[in-house]
Amino acid sequence: MQLLADLMSQAGYGVRRAPDGRMALISARSAPPDLVLLDVCMPGMDGYEVCRRLKADARTRDIPVIFLSALGDTQDKVHGFRAGGVDYIAKPYQPDEVLARTRAHLELHRLQAALEVRVEERTAQLRDAKRTIEASEARLRELAGFLQTVREEERARIARELHDELGQGLTALRIDLGRIRNKCGALGSPVGERVAAALSVVEQCVVSLRRISEDLRPAMLDSLGLAAAVEHHLAQFSERTGIACHLSMNREEFELEDRLATAVFRVVQEALTNVVRHAGASEVTVRIDECDDDGGGIRLSVEDDGRGFAAASERKSFGLLGMRERVGVLGGRLDIDSRPGEGTRIAAFLPLRGTASS
Repeated sequence: MQLLADLMSQAGYGVRRAPDGRMALISARSAPPDLVLLDVCMPGMDGYEVCRRLKADARTRDIPVIFLSALGDTQDKVHGFRAGGVDYIAKPYQPDEVLARTRAHLELHRLQAALEVRVEERTAQLRDAKRTIEASEARLRELAGFLQTVREEERARIARELHDELGQGLTALRIDLGRIRNKCGALGSPVGERVAAALSVVEQCVVSLRRISEDLRPAMLDSLGLAAAVEHHLAQFSERTGIACHLSMNREEFELEDRLATAVFRVVQEALTNVVRHAGASEVTVRIDECDDDGGGIRLSVEDDGRGFAAASERKSFGLLGMRERVGVLGGRLDIDSRPGEGTRIAAFLPLRGTASS
């Protein structure tokens, strides 16, 4: 081993010698070297055991170990590699071979360490980028929630103005035209037919105004609650489209905060709009349940027997994207199950105490 130490010193390497395995472990742990040239046959503890202990210690496990031994059969080499060695040089060794293998493993170790540093740096950069993205997403969800609140408030304001101002004006006009029609009819005036036609137009406008106001903000949602509003909307939807609707709820009424009740109603409303536009369905089933799952929440499903659609089409639907965003802002989740020719099922869960979903 003295010749080997001299060879390494002459090649410019700093060398520390240990007389046995125990001292080798103490030396390596106190000041970890860049590489260990380890004789297999040593007093007290053989080289394989020394290597295993080096690899079991976090301070020394990454140090490359090259075995030196007169035992050169295949089984001895396999034993060395299993113990954690990176190379095995059989005695008598050639100086050039020892130096070449030493240089190769030192360079490999250096490159590996540099790669690990780069990986750690890249991981830290990705972690920082992930935190930045998550913060941006949180701000976007907060903004989306604010915009939804503002949108609903604006819808409610417009609905009230339509009902209170335009609605009252149309009602007064309808009453006056009714009186004129009655007088003209009693006198047999030809103007009566024109008045009757005008009255019919006004009545159609009143009906349209009510429908628009309900679409903007259903008054029943504020006055009677979610259950009554959904039931009324389904009845109107069925009457208008001819599509049979079935409603199932496990509560006569749901005690929900306003934005949660509004979100459930809007998801039902948008899902039914999609049924009319795309599904070609003859039957729709809506189910709303309050449950204790995941800390308590509302489970909602809208299922139709229409033509269904492929998964790729989902990304192109603004209605479905809007539903996902509305549910996500409240910390919920929305799943869509649909295949061509097999109908569509939209299922949502909204927590009773929603927070923005990640």
